[in-house]
Formats: sequence, C-alpha cells, structure tokens
Amino acid sequence: MRATRDYVVSIAALAILGLIVAWLSAGPPQQLSWFIAMVVVAGIAAVGRPQAIGAVQISVSGIVQIASIPLLGPFGAALVAGLPVLLDRNEPVKRWFNVSQRVCYVLAGAAGYWLVGGTTVTTAREGVQPVLLAVQITTASVSAGLVNAVLLAGVIQLSSAGSMRAIFTDVVRQISSPYASYALAAYLLVLLWAPAGLGWVSAVLFLPSILVIQWGLHTHSTEWAIRHEVLNPFVEALDLRQPGAAEEARLVGGAATAIATGVGLSPVVVDEVTTAARLRDVGILALRGAPDAIVRRDHAAAARRVLGSVEFLDGPMSLISAHHERVDGRGRPQGLVGDDIPIGARVVAVADTWGDAVVSGLPPDAAVAHCEALVDQSLDASCVAALRRAPDLDQLPRVTDR
Repeated sequence: MRATRDYVVSIAALAILGLIVAWLSAGPPQQLSWFIAMVVVAGIAAVGRPQAIGAVQISVSGIVQIASIPLLGPFGAALVAGLPVLLDRNEPVKRWFNVSQRVCYVLAGAAGYWLVGGTTVTTAREGVQPVLLAVQITTASVSAGLVNAVLLAGVIQLSSAGSMRAIFTDVVRQISSPYASYALAAYLLVLLWAPAGLGWVSAVLFLPSILVIQWGLHTHSTEWAIRHEVLNPFVEALDLRQPGAAEEARLVGGAATAIATGVGLSPVVVDEVTTAARLRDVGILALRGAPDAIVRRDHAAAARRVLGSVEFLDGPMSLISAHHERVDGRGRPQGLVGDDIPIGARVVAVADTWGDAVVSGLPPDAAVAHCEALVDQSLDASCVAALRRAPDLDQLPRVTDR
C-alpha cells in the first residue's frame, strides 16, 4: 500500500537525519577493533531469526544493540544495529523499514543514555561507576524500547486500521520484558568489555550466552507451535462427522485473526480469538446422535466437555461459550447485551457469520455485506467494520474453488 511505503520512506529519512546528527555530534567509533567485533557479534545474533511465540517475535540482537551505545557511541551503535539487517532476504520495503527502525530506536536509546550523563566507555582505566552505568543503560533501553514501540505501532496501525493508542499500549506490554532482559545482559557485557578490561574477548565469551538464549527462544516457540498442532485432530474429527468443517474452521479462524487485529486486540488475545474461532464447533462431537435443533442450541456449551481437559484452552473456551450471544440481548446462553459480551466472542461471532455465509455459497464480499446487515442485531458494529476493512488490506483467508 502507498501509505505503508510513505511511512517507510519517512522512517528512513528520519534514520538518515539521525545518523548525520550522530556523526556530527559524536563522530565515528573511537575503537575500530571494538566496532568490528560488535558487528560480528550482531551478525551472529541476527543469524538466529527472531522467534515467534504466538503473534509475538523476540530477538536477542537487542542485547548487542544496547551494549553498543556506551561502547561505540551513537553512530557506531546505530551501524551495529542496522548493518546486519541489510543481509536479510526480505523484500526491499520491509528490509529498509527494519534497518531504519533499528537505527532510529538505537539513536533514541543513545539520546536517553547521554541525557542521564552517559559517556563513551573506551578503556578499563576510566573509573566507570557500576551503579551509575546501570541507571544509564536502563535509561537507554527504556528510550529505545519506547521509540521501537511507536514505530511498530505505526506500521501495525497502517495494516490494521485499529486504534493507535491501543496498539501502542499492547506493543509496549509485549516488549517490556524483552527490553528489561536486554538492559541487564547489555550491562554485564559492557562491564566485562571495559571496566574488567577484557575488550573484544568479552564478546567471544558472550557468544555462548547469546546462542543459548536463541536456543531457548527457539524451544519456546516450537513448544507453542506443537501446542497448537494438538488442536488439529479435533478439527479433523469434526470434519469426518460434518464434511467441510475443517475448511470452514480455516476460513473462520483466518477471518477472526483479521478482525481481532483490526479492532486493536493484543497479540495474545488475537491468538486466543483465532483458537476459539477454529474450535467453536467441536462441541458437536459430544452431541453425536442428538437432533439437529439440540446440536445447534447446545454445541457451544458442549465444547467444554470435549476440550475441558486441555489446560491452555481456558481463555478460548470462554469465547466459544459466548460466541452465540447477540448484541441485542437475544442470544444464548446468558442473553448478554452489547459490550457485556466479551470482545473476543463478538469477533468470533462476526467471523463465524462470515465463514458460514461463504461456505453456503456467497462470494466473500457479499458475505461481508450479509454481516453488515446484521449490525446492532446479532453482530457488533466495530467488529463488522474491521471485517469490511480486511479485504482492502488483503487480510481475509483465500476461499478455495468450490
């Protein structure tokens, strides 16, 4: 989209301006060997791709970026952050956004570091005060994290049309823990590098820690993926009883993801909503042999009998139980009205209605119009509005030929 390209160009221009200011104010790194060593470490950290845990991605390269600020100064730190990304195989727009984003937030971190009295640490004889250095590196990490959150929220808002304030809040919540870890690890690396007098050797000593962290994140993300693979047999079993259910689960799950993102829900909640959408009909498995009228009425509640023993599904289960509530209060099982219905359940209700219409033969755009006709009756207006935006953003799942 043109808006996204314009946004990337603006961030790139800001990054270039920041590099010029950093060069004029602080100059190049004073220790060329340190700079080369940090670029190598940053490159090795970048080889381990950011690990996806749900909708969130975590990378340990932030440790090296934050540590570079006191060791190399703002210009050197910005280059350490941006250069490894140039080797990515992403499409040019995404690659340049990633480079510019890193340069901007590292320069912001450097600004925070200098505002609280930080200086470039170049030798072991400078009498570094450990407590003061900890405060300065923490300030750098907070400054970098906040600017990173703003930049990420901006690009997410362009793709989702959600609330910028809500998206920013959710991004900050997601990155706060990683950036706290970056600050602590960067502090230890700087202490080893300069006050302890190890220089670039400390980077070699630090590499195993980086690789262990990468391995740990990879294991965590793999466990997350496996956890969700466990759900596939339930959908497949439902498809055996009700042919086409697996395809409908795919459509409804994809639509729910687009809608939940569009209304500004956090990545964790988006994951719960998507899971609930995929599994919303598995209660039918517990009602085998029951009349269709009972199945239609009771399948949401019966889902707990099928999935109740799966501990990580507690959140999605509450959404499944409520996804047949109507905003006009005429739904079931509790007759909740409007905002009393959990937002996740309202998202699933819209996705379910859209998916059912598509499976019944309506084209995707006509299915969206069908949902719009139900606004303020059974469906939530903001969720339907997010559904309407989704096709323009190419977020809805593809419909296979029927």
